[in-house]
Amino acid sequence: MILYFSCLYLDEMRFVKELFLLNNNVLVISTKQEEKSVSMKEISQSCLLLNDINSKYVISNLWIKVRNRSLILLFLLIITFSGFSQKINRVISLAPSVTENIYLIGEQKKLVGCTSYCSLALADGVEQVGSTVDVNIEKILSLQPDLVLTMLMTKSQDIEAMRKLGINVEVLQTPVNFSEICEQTLHIAELLGNRGQAEKIIERTKEQVESLKQVSLKSEKREFFFQIGANPIFTVLPNTFMNDFILFCNGENIAGEMKRGTMTRESVLLKNPDVIIIATMGGFGKEEMTKWKSYEGLKAIEKGKIFLVDSETSCSPTPNNFLQAFTDIVNFLNR
Repeated sequence: MILYFSCLYLDEMRFVKELFLLNNNVLVISTKQEEKSVSMKEISQSCLLLNDINSKYVISNLWIKVRNRSLILLFLLIITFSGFSQKINRVISLAPSVTENIYLIGEQKKLVGCTSYCSLALADGVEQVGSTVDVNIEKILSLQPDLVLTMLMTKSQDIEAMRKLGINVEVLQTPVNFSEICEQTLHIAELLGNRGQAEKIIERTKEQVESLKQVSLKSEKREFFFQIGANPIFTVLPNTFMNDFILFCNGENIAGEMKRGTMTRESVLLKNPDVIIIATMGGFGKEEMTKWKSYEGLKAIEKGKIFLVDSETSCSPTPNNFLQAFTDIVNFLNR
């Protein structure tokens, strides 16, 4: 928190007793009757007691009476911080994984808006506000959210436009591993006031993932190709959460040295992986499996280790989805 004061005069003044927010935009200071010398440091420390998740700028003229005289002190307060305490009762999700996390921690009753891809929420009649990329800001504003949760795919100009309208927007990073998936779920739960429930879910999920991981690490080392896109072919890269599926299976990613995810079919054939996993991608996954099976001499085909995994679980970063996809992959490998 950064607090700047611009004042005409500062002398002995009445002790600052309480700071609170009135109607979300007026900063109010009340004082005790007794007089006490208050330094700028003490005032700053009082303000530091305030904490929340909103990002706001508050400008207020404060009138403070001092001993034996009345003086108007003009304080220009420009407060940049996480915001004032406010309970989150109305939330909009602009990413399917965020929506699934909200359901996972049992806070779906607070969800008032979602994207066209948030099937769970849409089935419950939650208002649609566009997609992750193309949001309907007017619709979002009409729903009067306390918080909008989104990912990096939402256009920066749309995020800025919402903030200028006074909408509280939290932009979440894409997790790069299973650990970060769990941390993000805990963060969402904390924002919505239900961290305790989330901690129990995360602890249970981590135990199950670790159990599967320990079994898998005893298996032979194998080279994996994990396809998540077609036309062009797109592969899972290192330093992404989906690469943990490979690492946890004691595998090596054939794209381990790559910086970009596009590959040619010829390059995959040259690397000749032991295992091919293909995200379903609607109907594209089945089509890709048929194409790969047409190539003689491909080790994955000879060993019968080509597998379709559900995109809904493998590509959407929530603890529950990761566990489900990892379980499916481990079961397939152990057939």
